[in-house]
Amino acid sequence: MIKLTTIGFATCFVLSVCLSTGQALSQKTTYYQGTSWTIQMVKKGTGNTSSDRAYCEVKTTSFEPRSVAIQSSPSKEAGMYRTVIKLRKLGWQLPIGASAKVKVGNLFRVEANQIVEAPPMVFKVESADSMASLLADYEPSLQSEMANAVLNGIFVRTKYGSTLWFQFIDGNEPEWNPASVEKFEQKISFKAYEQCLSDLSQMAANSAGGGSMPLSRTSPLTPSSGVDAKQFSASPTVNRLPVDPPEGTAPSALWHFSIEEEDWGETCYAETQKGDVKVGFMGSPSKHLVAFVEGVFKGETRATWHVDDKPAYVSDGSENDYFGWHEFGQLPMDLLDQVSQGKELAVTGAKGERVVVDLKGAAEAVSKLKGCFKKT
Repeated sequence: MIKLTTIGFATCFVLSVCLSTGQALSQKTTYYQGTSWTIQMVKKGTGNTSSDRAYCEVKTTSFEPRSVAIQSSPSKEAGMYRTVIKLRKLGWQLPIGASAKVKVGNLFRVEANQIVEAPPMVFKVESADSMASLLADYEPSLQSEMANAVLNGIFVRTKYGSTLWFQFIDGNEPEWNPASVEKFEQKISFKAYEQCLSDLSQMAANSAGGGSMPLSRTSPLTPSSGVDAKQFSASPTVNRLPVDPPEGTAPSALWHFSIEEEDWGETCYAETQKGDVKVGFMGSPSKHLVAFVEGVFKGETRATWHVDDKPAYVSDGSENDYFGWHEFGQLPMDLLDQVSQGKELAVTGAKGERVVVDLKGAAEAVSKLKGCFKKT
């Protein structure tokens, strides 16, 4: 396995200064350098550190003659970012101003019990060999999912490879599938990305002259008034590492526990559901743990079950004729321990289908489920 060279982002930055076309001074601070991706802050201009001339860039390093870059610059709202996806290929010879439809990742949503693919992004040609798409121009209801899908494709490498790919709807350009960050570098590379965004936001605050911390919003209410303090966190959606990819409709309701008398006997369930998507676990005395997902997969599949930064587990799944959902066995009880203590559970299919569920309230439901296995 190739060992990546990591540049410490706290005290050991690499600063390069170069002149771009037109002799505009450009400074680049490197936060991470790997075999597949690099993370750096780019400042443009001469002696002006204004944040509107700086951005954090995550860019491929081993995908030539092509390159993929995600550039994030501060928006007017503190703690939020203007994100642009840029695609470049030497020799394209594109007409400036033209547009192209590109399907990014494998986003989908559930509508009327049907899985519907998300629409492609529209990229505008900026130069003869590059085009870009602003995330804010994408369908509003899917912007968050798209941001997470892109970041997961960069920072999360599953057993089946990267889930970040670009399918060009028109023309004859082959599909792109840049490699993600090496698996053992996932955490440190993402922390470097977070540090870059944090520094960028701090620079924006200093430039505005306010001096306030941009990642801590103010509010006329305090946690003591009964409002959950978490809702005031200004960390942008793109600043969170969902744990393994594209994301489907994510259940966010509290988990609940139930006991049913099935054909084979007493069966316990710990599950969460939102709309037509359901994720959970079931068990019976002296039986093996079974996980299930409803409303996401089709046919035979294989999925990775991953809680936060804990070890992931892979299981084969198929549709259960009795329940109608997809059932997954071969999972250890350790997964339940992770669910009890974790924040998010991600289930990612081999074809890129993905759902992420909030684990709020899961501990109590899972504790009761464990009790069912011990009954005689």
